[in-house]
Amino acid sequence: MIDQTKIEWTDFTVNFWEGCQKVGPGCDHCYAEARDARFTGGTHWGPGAPRRKVKGGIAKLRKIQREAEAFHEAHGRWPRIFCSSLSDIFDNAVDPAWREEAFAEIDRAAHTRPQLLTKRVGNVEKMIPPMWRDGGWPAHVGLMITVVNQEEADRDVPKLLALKGRFGIPWVGLSMEPLLGPVDLTKLDICGEGETDALNPVPWRDEIERWRDTDPEWQEGLIDWFGLADMPDPETMMHPTLDWVIVGGESGPGARPMHPDWARSLRDQCQAAGVAFHFKQWGEWAPGEVAGPNERPIEAADWWDDQWRYERVGKARPDQHYEDEPYMFRIGKRAAGRQLDGRTWDEVPG
Repeated sequence: MIDQTKIEWTDFTVNFWEGCQKVGPGCDHCYAEARDARFTGGTHWGPGAPRRKVKGGIAKLRKIQREAEAFHEAHGRWPRIFCSSLSDIFDNAVDPAWREEAFAEIDRAAHTRPQLLTKRVGNVEKMIPPMWRDGGWPAHVGLMITVVNQEEADRDVPKLLALKGRFGIPWVGLSMEPLLGPVDLTKLDICGEGETDALNPVPWRDEIERWRDTDPEWQEGLIDWFGLADMPDPETMMHPTLDWVIVGGESGPGARPMHPDWARSLRDQCQAAGVAFHFKQWGEWAPGEVAGPNERPIEAADWWDDQWRYERVGKARPDQHYEDEPYMFRIGKRAAGRQLDGRTWDEVPG
């Protein structure tokens, strides 16, 4: 069997090509870009940079598929595969023929569980194979997007949920790593015109009651507002919901802290809604209850006025706070670990 990856939420990684371009704050300290710079001189990253085709990518996926039965016997489930850990499968700069070849192999690998992760949710519909758009989205393939703050959640999560409903995607999720700010997935702002809940199913009945009697032509207004063909069944759900939320802090050079309350809030939101929650890591920084006691000088950070303030302190203490805000201490990814409030969160979609 092929060696498994150390990424906690998957079993294997498969790359069909390497290279990408930064599109948001979560890309600032991209591990894949650093790897590309180390091994190839960084020639496959950025605007106009050519992507490098990975010769063994397709062969690796085929081998995992061939050995999937043995994996299932050993683990009681089919192997999860993070496709394109060193790129974005919906990257604009990729040769369409490469993507077509990759999707064909993913489609055939029915005894695996490919995980498609993208920062370009707006490209999904136009880049998937035609048969995936026409009611043939593979039952073994899931879709995730990266979201690192509330702005990205407001902008991209409704698009992801719309894709799930339109194409019958079996499960969708978020990779919220690096988490750079607080996010409320139950109150996504829709262009300043309303809110949507990405975690809890909302029946049309509730929305219909809000519109009823607001205007003599309220039914026409509701249909037009939501872009519907007809009045919806009150007992059906307004939109699909998320199935998985992965949260993690940043690691590597230049890593930014993740406030513990940001992670706790997302955990609590998911638990209340019955959505699978996975805490991947603290990253380079950890709160005092994880870092302390530590008697050596250490870099510390506290969240003040919506930004991090950094200083050097004499030691890390579990109870160190400033104005009720906990200090974060840079102790390294390995020492920080991946427990949130004393528990390892490894939930996956059912």
